[in-house]
Amino acid sequence: MRKLFYYSTRVALTMLLAVAISSCSKKEDTQEEETIKSEYSAVLCVGSWPNTAYYIAGIPSLTSGTISLTGNGAEMTGKVYAQDIVQKDGFYYHANFSSGRLGKYHVENNVLKVDKEIAFTWLNWSSYAWVDNNTMVIFGDGNNELRYAVLKVDNMTVTTGKLNVAAMPAGFDAYNIGFAQYRDNKLFLGYGFGSTNFANYPTMPVHQKAYVAVISYPAMTVDKSLEDVRTTTFGGPNVYAPSSFVDENNDLYFISDPVYNYDYVSPSIMYRIKSGSTELDQTYSFNFSSASNSEKAPAMWYIGNGKAIVRSRINGQSIDTDHYFCLIDVKTGALIKKLDLPVDKGERMVNAVIVEDGKAFIAVNAADRDYIWQYDPATDKLTKGVEFIGGIDYILRIEKLK
Repeated sequence: MRKLFYYSTRVALTMLLAVAISSCSKKEDTQEEETIKSEYSAVLCVGSWPNTAYYIAGIPSLTSGTISLTGNGAEMTGKVYAQDIVQKDGFYYHANFSSGRLGKYHVENNVLKVDKEIAFTWLNWSSYAWVDNNTMVIFGDGNNELRYAVLKVDNMTVTTGKLNVAAMPAGFDAYNIGFAQYRDNKLFLGYGFGSTNFANYPTMPVHQKAYVAVISYPAMTVDKSLEDVRTTTFGGPNVYAPSSFVDENNDLYFISDPVYNYDYVSPSIMYRIKSGSTELDQTYSFNFSSASNSEKAPAMWYIGNGKAIVRSRINGQSIDTDHYFCLIDVKTGALIKKLDLPVDKGERMVNAVIVEDGKAFIAVNAADRDYIWQYDPATDKLTKGVEFIGGIDYILRIEKLK
């Protein structure tokens, strides 16, 4: 009887184990399918600086449901610094200057996998532009020089060089790198000058001029530098959020963000370089700050048909303060309205908008509950979409993966 019980029990345990393995396998398959089915992603922050952790979470739908980190979060902490990552076709790229690594990554079964990392200390990256699906040009500063690296992402190889731009003026020791945009074999790069002496912070020296380097690609020679004295800092680093775009007419638009360089006086102004031209359009100027109660513009997304959304920062001596979302008409240079969304708290470095099917999907870090809102310009209607739950402190990026 004991032997029968032993064998019966053994058979039963074997069957249970088989079922468990099958169940586990199905669960893993389901998780993998869920990862594959996520068409969008979010970079999320938990905690307060310096005790923070960063995650990439999949978003199956922008318009419904909830997102948490439970079973849905690849931790980035320790592999990449924070939200200054570049995503294209489901792969993530990051240059970690402090560790001397440039890497390519992807998320698999809620783990951030390393595809390839290479030694890289040439520059501290700020901005980038894709010139084709396999080539990203990175811009940054290194050894008080404005430098670039041309990265081939299929095999992670780089060629590097220096840009011959305006000389550093007296009293300044750093290049301030802003927007980067590629159009018609030219790279347009916003830049200016700053100081690393924070003895008198928040008051800092301001060089009252902003520049755009016009760079021939692939030669990477600087044809000229355009200048304007009405504002400073043509955008911030676009590894965090965009501040420029090329529209349906091939016209290039970009907006300044003086506060990024601790200039709290100069306005945010929008500029245009017409298709076929490499000069500032002297017939066009939109003073966004004058139209918006002195607010500044750290980020901007084109949504089509001559309209764009600006994530604006309230006026004051802080780069991390309350933000709003405004709808602007880029062709006429006019503020249409402030969107009726909750106040967006704190953090300036947020890639908050996905544009798809003529609609804008806007992530808002509200005081209570955080949603992605859908704005339909055809109906001028705002609708709540997916909600973020479970102790997430900041939505830092939302992106379409494919």
